Amino acid sequence: MLGRATGLLALALGPAAALYFLGYTATAHYVALGTVLAAQMSLLARPVAGFSILLPLAYAAAAITAQSTGGVIALVVAVAAIVGAASSQGLQRGLLAMLAATLIGSSEPAAPSAVVVPTLALFAGSCLGYVLAKTLLRDVIVDARAVSPRTALSFAMLLAILVLVAWLASRAADLTRGWWIPFAVAATGHPAISGSALRSLALLAATLLGTLVLVSIIELSDAVSLRVAYLIVLTLLILTAGRTRRWLRALLYTPVLVLLVAHQGGRPQTLEYLQSALLACAAVFGVALVGQWLLWTIRPDSGHAAA
Repeated sequence: MLGRATGLLALALGPAAALYFLGYTATAHYVALGTVLAAQMSLLARPVAGFSILLPLAYAAAAITAQSTGGVIALVVAVAAIVGAASSQGLQRGLLAMLAATLIGSSEPAAPSAVVVPTLALFAGSCLGYVLAKTLLRDVIVDARAVSPRTALSFAMLLAILVLVAWLASRAADLTRGWWIPFAVAATGHPAISGSALRSLALLAATLLGTLVLVSIIELSDAVSLRVAYLIVLTLLILTAGRTRRWLRALLYTPVLVLLVAHQGGRPQTLEYLQSALLACAAVFGVALVGQWLLWTIRPDSGHAAA
C-alpha cells in the first residue's frame, strides 16, 4: 500500500514540482492545490465529481469579492451551508474542497485581471486530480456516513454559523493567512455522532487542538526542504492510514492545504503568530465545541451508509 501511495503522490505532485524547479513557484502551488482539492472532491463525493471543475471558479469569485466584506461573507456562508446540507447524502467530506477554494480565495483579494493566472493553474490541477480519481483511484472506497434530512439541515445551519464566526474571528485577531481556522472547524465537524456525545466531543477537541499545533509548526517553518518533508509525510499518512480513519483525515487535511497554498510575503514572527492564532482559536474552537455538542444532543444521529 505504501508503494502505491508513493507512486500516486509522485504522479499527483510531479507536474507541480517540475514547475517549481523551473522557477514558476506560485503557479506550482496552485497546480498542486487544484490537484489535491479535485482528487478529494472526486473521491469523497463521486456523484458530483464532475463539479470539481468549479473549484477554480469558487476561488476566483472569492478573491474578486474579497474586497467587499459583505459579498465575500455571503459567498463563504452559502458554500458552508451547501457543504452541511450535502451530509444527507454523505457528500460533505468531498464538498469541503469547494469550501477550501472559497476560503483561500477570500484571503487573497485581487482584481479580476490578477486572478486569471491562479485560476488557470487551479483549473489545470483540478483536471489532473479528477483524472487520477477516475482512473488510478477508481477502486478506492472511503468510508462515508449520511444522516437524515433533518439532521443535515441542522448541520448546514450550524456549519454556516461556525464558519462565519471563525472567519470573522480570524479577521478580528488580525491573523495572517487565517483562512485555515474556519476551514479547520468545517473539516473536523461532523453531523453523525460516534458513540456518546462526550466521546465525540473529546475526539473533536483533540482534533482541533492537533490541527492548531500542526499548522503553527508548519507556518513557522521557513525551510523549503522541511515543508516538503512535512507535505510528503502527511500526504502519505492520509493515503494509507486515512482511508479508514475519518478523524485522521480531518486532522491532516488542513495542514496539508496550508503547505500547498502560496502566500506573498515572509513568514510571520513566532510570538506574534502564536498569540494571534491562540486568541482566534480559543474563541472559535470553544464555540465549535458547544455547537457540535448541541447538535449531537438535539439530533443524536449515528448516520447510515451513504447510497
